[in-house]
This record gives sequence, C-alpha cells and structure tokens, in this order.
Amino acid sequence: RRTAGELLSIASSDTQRIADAVMMAVFPFAEFASILYVGVMVTMINVPLGIAVLVGGPVMVWISLSASGPLRRRSGKRQYWLAEAAATATDVVHGLRILKGIGAVDTVYERYQKVSDDAYDATVRAHGARSVLDAITETVGSVYIIIVGIAAGGLALADAISVGELITVIGLTQFIITPMTMLGKNISSKWATAQGSADRIRSVLAAPYALPEADSVVNWEVFPEHARPEPGQLTVIADDIPEGLELLPRERVLVAPHDAQLFSGTIADNIVHEHTDSEIVDAALTAAAADDIPGGASRRVGEADGDLSGGQRQRVALARALARDAEVLVLDNPTTAVDSVTEHTIARRVADARRGKTTVVYSSSPAWREVADHVKAGASQR
Repeated sequence: RRTAGELLSIASSDTQRIADAVMMAVFPFAEFASILYVGVMVTMINVPLGIAVLVGGPVMVWISLSASGPLRRRSGKRQYWLAEAAATATDVVHGLRILKGIGAVDTVYERYQKVSDDAYDATVRAHGARSVLDAITETVGSVYIIIVGIAAGGLALADAISVGELITVIGLTQFIITPMTMLGKNISSKWATAQGSADRIRSVLAAPYALPEADSVVNWEVFPEHARPEPGQLTVIADDIPEGLELLPRERVLVAPHDAQLFSGTIADNIVHEHTDSEIVDAALTAAAADDIPGGASRRVGEADGDLSGGQRQRVALARALARDAEVLVLDNPTTAVDSVTEHTIARRVADARRGKTTVVYSSSPAWREVADHVKAGASQR
C-alpha cells in the first residue's frame, strides 16, 4: 500500500520529469539539422569527410544512451527517497499537534532527518551520474570532431583538398562541436531520467485495483444478517461499522466515515457539490445543528480544518453528507464530539430530514435510539 505522500510525489515530480522528455522533440531536431547542414557542406568538399560528420550524430546518441544506465537507476532511487521524505513530512504535518501532545517531536524529527539524509544522498548520487554522463558525452563529441579535423588536415597534406577547403572544414567542425555534444546530452540525460520516473508510474498503473468494480444494485448482504438496515427507515445499530461497505455503489449509497476530513476554504465550500445551491447548504447545516457556528457558511475552516473545534468539524462533515441527499446514507458515530443536548438536537433533525429514506447510523447513543425506526444490537450484545 502506497502512502499519500508517495503518490503525491509520483503524480507531481515523476510526471513532470516525463513531461520534460517532450523537450527531446525540440532541441534534438535543431541539433540534427545543424549536423545535417554541416555534413552536406563537408560532403561537397570531400565525400568521406561528409559521411563521417553525418555518422557522428547517431554515434553520439548511441554512446550516450549506452552510458545512461547508471543515471536511470539512480534517478529511480532518487525519486523513491524523495517520495519517502514527502510521505514522512505529510504524516508529520498532519499529526503535529498530537505529536507535540505526547512529546514525540524529537523522535519524529530523527526519523524525518534520516529519510531526508537518504533522499539527499540519492540526489547527490543521481547528479553524480548525470555529471559523468555529461563528461562522457562532451569528451566523445570533442574527440570525434578533432579526429575529423585531423583527417581533413591529412587530406590537405595529400592534396586531396585545398587549403581553403581545409579551413572551411575546420570552421564547420568547430561550429558543430556544441550541437554534437548537446545532442547526446539532451537525449541521454532526459531519456534516462524520464525512464526512471516512468518505471515508478508504471508500477502504480499496473497495480491491481484495491476494490472490484461495483454494480448499481445495493447488495444488503454486506451488512451482517443480524444488523441489516430497513429500507426507507432510520436504523440505528449499536455496533462497529462493518468492513465491505466500500463495495456498495457510490451513486446510490453514501458512507460518511467517522474521521471525515474537511478541505481548506469555507464551510460552504465543503458542503457544495455540483447540484447544491445555497438553500440546500443552509438546510444541511440546520439539520446537522451547525447553523449556530460563528461566521455561518462563509466561515473559513483553516488548514487541516484547524480553525474549527472537534464538534464543529463533526457537524460540518455531517452537513456535507446530508446535502448529498443520498438514497442510502450510512453514518459512523456522527455525534461523538458534541454535548448531549446538541446530540439530541442533531438526531431529531436528521430523522426529520431523512424521513422516508434509508438511513443507517452506527452508534450506541441513546439520542439516536430515541429517534430510530429500528434499533439493532451489535454482535457483542446479542
């Protein structure tokens, strides 16, 4: 199972490196054109020299790609450790308040420091491999052009070409030193880096689906036999929410988790979806007894919903679930963070708002049992 930080790294950093490979469709064409131009000009002076120049481009690409193996491997390792560092940082930021509360900041700092050092070392090794590849490409390209120049000098001494033609050849070969070397560098380094990132993306795309494809029929058998909800009514079950509810069709069933997360923005931003208007938002907030939150629907929840109390956060999450008006709504202990008076108010309002629709509440609270159409005991209470 991949962490959120690793998936974020793959979706951002790795895809960016693959996108950078598009540059191979820009600069290499210009460099090939330069080599082709010089090759044609030299061929007009001496055919063997011209062929040597034209062959130089493919030779440079072949040598550079052959030498790019270490860069590809180290780029993959660099991306792996960067993803590990991102995943660790995400976990730390998400649970920073809890870590401070239990005094585990130093322990987590050491853990992150180790992962960060590993990422740094992997990055240094990757850049080292790139430097070696660039050095090989520069050296081979320069040596190749020097050999062509020496060959031209030999032809001039043998009176195969004139002194003027020799000067022309030397001038042209000096011109293509940069295109020749950059051709190998642009193709090999970007291609090797893109391959390392592509391997990581392929591993995600090739992974089997975590869940099978659900059909549009609600299979009530995912609920335990002793605690199956009654269609069209409010059923309260004094038990833990069972596994497998994620297999229910999402277009008909909404399972609201107990630890629902809010997004940055306003309360209204967290409730609104494509078919929601302000009246539905207000009605949902009222049903969840969240209409008394200071600032109302326009209040900002802050980063990681840090500007709201636990009870306010829970009520906004409940309002979000109610606003969807799902055919079947499943709530997991939706009022554990509010006081008893507010809990009774919420239970009563939710029962009224969901009247005639299938609603399942997993809770042992008396407030929910009081408004339920059916109350079913958990396995431990039977």
